[in-house]
Amino acid sequence: MCSRMTKLLRPCETVRSIFEVDYPRLYRAGKRAILFDLDNTLGGRRPRRLDPQVKELLEEITRMGFKVGILTNRRIGTNDPVIHSLGERYPVVVRAGKPRRRGFREILDRLDASPSEAVMIGDRLFTDVVGANRLGIHSIRIRSARRA
Repeated sequence: MCSRMTKLLRPCETVRSIFEVDYPRLYRAGKRAILFDLDNTLGGRRPRRLDPQVKELLEEITRMGFKVGILTNRRIGTNDPVIHSLGERYPVVVRAGKPRRRGFREILDRLDASPSEAVMIGDRLFTDVVGANRLGIHSIRIRSARRA
């Protein structure tokens, strides 16, 4: 797991996709909330719908005992079909203002989780990783081969 001395721009872990994350290990380490970025993490850039495998993974993570939340800087809200669909099942914070703390604190409050229990999974260093690291949230960066 990540130490408190982690540099702001250094994720605790780096993987190629959400499917490579070792969720059982995170659960054994005491993590109970998984925060996902939307664009280029759960889907491509501004996806119109999510892949069924992504939906299945989110359900599987929930069955493991994790609380799942979505944290995105997207400005589009209820008119967006992906955000609307996710919002029916999971808490979603749009216009999160990442890396500022406000959005992270809001989603943690909605999930009733502390930063030490949370994991942030996202693709951007300057928003997802920095924002998570500033609050002591375990950060996992998605770094696909095409963005390496």
